[in-house]
Amino acid sequence: MDKTNGKMTSVEFEMALDYLKDNLPYIIKQQTVNAKVIKSKYDSLIAEGFSEKQALEIVKTRPVIE
Repeated sequence: MDKTNGKMTSVEFEMALDYLKDNLPYIIKQQTVNAKVIKSKYDSLIAEGFSEKQALEIVKTRPVIE
């Protein structure tokens, strides 16, 4: 990180992109798992008596893992 302006240097940016490219399949799998957890939380809230609107608001405003 460039200490003068707090921005990434071009070398750091390239390294970050390389990391993302190398790990993209794992990042995509992680998002799939996260989506399943969020959907499960939503469904569980409805099963416990929250309305669809309430469940959606809870899912939107609270972290998946608490």
